[in-house]
Amino acid sequence: MIHSVLIFNTKGIPRLIKFYTPVDVATQQLLLQQVYELVVARTDAQCSFLTPPPLLEDHSDIKVIYRHYATLYFVFVVDQQESELGILDLIQVFVQVLNTCFHNVSELDLVFGWQVLEAALEEIVQGGMVIDTSIRKIFAAIDEANKQDISSTQKAWWG
Repeated sequence: MIHSVLIFNTKGIPRLIKFYTPVDVATQQLLLQQVYELVVARTDAQCSFLTPPPLLEDHSDIKVIYRHYATLYFVFVVDQQESELGILDLIQVFVQVLNTCFHNVSELDLVFGWQVLEAALEEIVQGGMVIDTSIRKIFAAIDEANKQDISSTQKAWWG
């Protein structure tokens, strides 16, 4: 199961925090800080699989898997049932969907286009389970939702 998805920049500023298991806000912030400290200390040549941060060291079944793209870190906190390579591939799919939606995604796109970011993740993962990995289908669903949103907004304004 995927327990959380975190996206933060190289300074540790979160761009997405999504938890699929109940965790209070203070613990979420502490986990984000500890994961950031672990990830930023690693070089690009090192493995993308981490042992859990101190907050989760009692949970031996938890793994932290991440990828670094430009100024952003995409981090998934998962349990032993998830494949490390499968999650790395899932992160790649997520980034490719965002690249398709934003035409070469940047950190600013995630800040100002957070609705698309949330929609993309929702099309890929729901309730901590992977739903779809087809970039074409995910983009089509997001595009359709955007068209419906625009249509309903126009009706609200123009009657």
